[in-house]
Amino acid sequence: MPYQSGHRSLGVIDIGSNSVRMVVYDTAHNPPEKIFNEKVICPLGRDLGTTGLLNPDAVDIAFKALQAYQILAGIYQVSSLQVVGTAALRDATNGADFIHRVQSELNMTIRIISGDEEAGYAARGVLMFAPDANGVVADFGGGSLELARIYDDKVHDTISLPMGAYRVRSMGDAARTTISNFLLPLKSRFGGLENLYAIGGSWRILALAHMRGQGLKMELQGYTIPTQEIIEFCKHIRGLDELTIVNTYRMESHQAKLSGIAAFTLESVLSDLDIQNFVVSTAGVRDGVAHEFLLSGAKTK
Repeated sequence: MPYQSGHRSLGVIDIGSNSVRMVVYDTAHNPPEKIFNEKVICPLGRDLGTTGLLNPDAVDIAFKALQAYQILAGIYQVSSLQVVGTAALRDATNGADFIHRVQSELNMTIRIISGDEEAGYAARGVLMFAPDANGVVADFGGGSLELARIYDDKVHDTISLPMGAYRVRSMGDAARTTISNFLLPLKSRFGGLENLYAIGGSWRILALAHMRGQGLKMELQGYTIPTQEIIEFCKHIRGLDELTIVNTYRMESHQAKLSGIAAFTLESVLSDLDIQNFVVSTAGVRDGVAHEFLLSGAKTK
């Protein structure tokens, strides 16, 4: 269905476990064109696996980011601003305190989405730019991993698992067994497929590093790597120290810090679910939120 929304400029803010991102869409295009896309690194979910609380330093960074984004929304004449919170705000015992502060001081309402909703939005984001996609969408964040089965331009099954980067790191030596305990019972629903569509900055950075290692210069969207090849690359990354990763693959320091955990988790997911190809998607939850909002506007016309 074409978008008929009267909202010519739509803003979506996605408050995740490792970053706060704002995207502004020009809705005169189908799919909507991104005219502003920026994120601020703030590891809100870094302590979820240990204290169960939002990281206090990240809370301050996130609040300042929201203040800045509110100003930018005015500059871009955003007619509707959708703000969603995912695993960190959903699961942290003090998440409600942050939500209340943002509401009272910025008059900004944060909508907390469930794990299944998050998986669905991620999947619809993938389909927004690749309607023929067939496989499983895997959205790897700081606090959770969402899986969604997609085919025929529809989302057919979803689940959210507490195995984001920070939580996997807190599992220690039990991580591999714990991950398999989550994934193997889901193989009949999400496994044995040709493609895994990867969402999440940590996995995209791994794909970009692989591309650079191959001396390739191409679009990251749709970049496809056979499973065995990306698994071998993940093992290679896990054998390097952070400084070597930064210097060799031109990663930022904060990206290199999570690269080992991201690589370890990706290996585990691809192996346990028996997937043939790793496919990069540059979409995200925010694109699914935008897609739903614009379609809801079209249906009211």
